[in-house]
Amino acid sequence: MSSFAGRMKEYPNMSLDRFDRENLHARAYFLSHCHKDHMKGLKGPLLKRKLKFSLTVKLYCSFVTKELLLSNPKYAFWEDHIVALELESPTLITLIDEASGEREELVVTLLPAGHCPGSVMFLVEGAQGTVLYTGDFRLAKGDSSRIELLHSGSRVKDIKSVYLDSTFYDPRFYQIPSRETCLHAIRGLVQDWISRSVYHTVWLNCKAAYGYEYLFTNLGNEFHTQIHVKSLDMFKKMPEILSHVTTDRATQIHACRHPKEEEFVRGSRLPCGSSASDGTPLKIISIKPSTIWFGERTQRTEVIVRTGASSYRACFSFHSSYSEIKDFLSYLQPINIYPSVIPIGRTHADVTEL
Repeated sequence: MSSFAGRMKEYPNMSLDRFDRENLHARAYFLSHCHKDHMKGLKGPLLKRKLKFSLTVKLYCSFVTKELLLSNPKYAFWEDHIVALELESPTLITLIDEASGEREELVVTLLPAGHCPGSVMFLVEGAQGTVLYTGDFRLAKGDSSRIELLHSGSRVKDIKSVYLDSTFYDPRFYQIPSRETCLHAIRGLVQDWISRSVYHTVWLNCKAAYGYEYLFTNLGNEFHTQIHVKSLDMFKKMPEILSHVTTDRATQIHACRHPKEEEFVRGSRLPCGSSASDGTPLKIISIKPSTIWFGERTQRTEVIVRTGASSYRACFSFHSSYSEIKDFLSYLQPINIYPSVIPIGRTHADVTEL
């Protein structure tokens, strides 16, 4: 859960992933991705009023984030104020104080964050130095060396500060299996179950509204089926995802969600209430993608752990592990590191010291 207040010390006229309080005075806004803890104040009445009377204030994000945001009617008022930027394309952005006319020029580059569809890091270059805001990210070891725009020629750019997704910057999460490893294990479990009969059904108990599309598209490809979800609205302009999801309940893999997050399938029904057309009871297992649960185990476990008669936990992380973050920071060698997330059970001082 992001605890970033929205402002970078070097460039306080821009606001990132926070849209309330002092951020209301920003000259430009930046949204790294569409998860709620990065959208505080984004539909607030004070910001809505500010946009109504502003000629220059814009929200910058990726094309996918723009589509996801505008698929929700609550954010429709942003439509004329959003500028979608190409990935890995340095863009000159001028921040204008509408009262005084004062201008500040920055070069902003969107870099892939590997967190969820549309997620980006923001590389900002200007008079106060080069800074990197990671948003939420998952980069494997060695990935940063392959991001061309973090380099100037053959050397890493001089980065003054990194504003870091420190969700798992904790030795308990030293090593998290790669997404490919986790996906392979989930595929095996799904294959074993749904191949038994047409009545054997899998429910993917995914907590977030989106972010698991990597899982859906891969399972869809593997088993030549579509994954049942509650709504297709957010994917209408993303054909690479849309082709793998459906609102048709007659499928063996579901990712529909309970109205209440705390409800849990008991093996008797799916959240959507679907049943076989001929009345035969469905045989259902639930698979809950998790990371923190695995990190809290006192002993090393398999990627998938059976937790009940018909329920499983599967390790699946959207955030870099402790060792991946160490690799990332060791490669970039920034002067300053500012944690944006305080891991559970830690304090800001703990993370800063680490």
